[in-house]
Amino acid sequence: MIPIFDTHAHLDLEPFSNDLDAVIRRLESGTLPVVLDEPLNQPIEITGVLLPGIDAQSSYRCAELAKRSPLFHAAAAIHPNYVINATDNDWKIITELAHCDSVVAIGETGLDRYWDYTPIEQQIAALKQHIDLAVQTAKPIQIHCRDAWNDMLPILRQAVKEKNLTGIIHAFSGEPEQAAECIELGFYLSFAGSVTYRNAKFSPLWESAKIVPANRLLIETDSPYMTPHPFRGKLKRNEPSLAVMVAVRLAELRGTTLEEIAETTTQNARQLLCTPFIS
Repeated sequence: MIPIFDTHAHLDLEPFSNDLDAVIRRLESGTLPVVLDEPLNQPIEITGVLLPGIDAQSSYRCAELAKRSPLFHAAAAIHPNYVINATDNDWKIITELAHCDSVVAIGETGLDRYWDYTPIEQQIAALKQHIDLAVQTAKPIQIHCRDAWNDMLPILRQAVKEKNLTGIIHAFSGEPEQAAECIELGFYLSFAGSVTYRNAKFSPLWESAKIVPANRLLIETDSPYMTPHPFRGKLKRNEPSLAVMVAVRLAELRGTTLEEIAETTTQNARQLLCTPFIS
């Protein structure tokens, strides 16, 4: 069996609203949503899926989903693009959820300069709130960083130095220099479908994937987004089982085997998120 732990999947969102039961059955049986042209030499086994919230309602749904299958674990937060609409009651809900056993991480939080939904000052303030919550609950944080490394890295440096913050850089998209600094700060780097894309503009990301120490490496899908190659543009959505394609690409880039990548990233996810082994 090839163990797969998807550390970021939005199964609570609308693209899964009509057939989530079928998706869960596929995950529990290790069934891919597509037929591979080059079959894997072993069947896959989904060992865990982390479900991050993007606002208070989403975080609540993720916590409820975590009750439906032992494979699911929830994270609670307000995504930077949704911070502008957050109310005091929303923050109260996030804080309450963060203390639940089914919520194993604080996320998805961070900074985003690609979209212009929330002023960066508000994003930074919200990120610092989430950092404090992660420290208070002794749970890892899941960081979203898009076109905002110059803002993000000083905040993480300070939080690691003063508060012993730990966590995941979700869907890492940076260059090797940024990867190296995140590693030095003690973060795990999670790679998504973008590392499988063959466009030359992704070559810095490929180089980043090569330098991450094995004990800091994670995989994810960001379902329903970021469908991996060769299914990008061919499937209506991504699913957690397709994290195996990210593992295939990482094995290729790092000169190792799919089995080693799968086992290492699963072990890392379990260790960071303190999740039990599912057999």
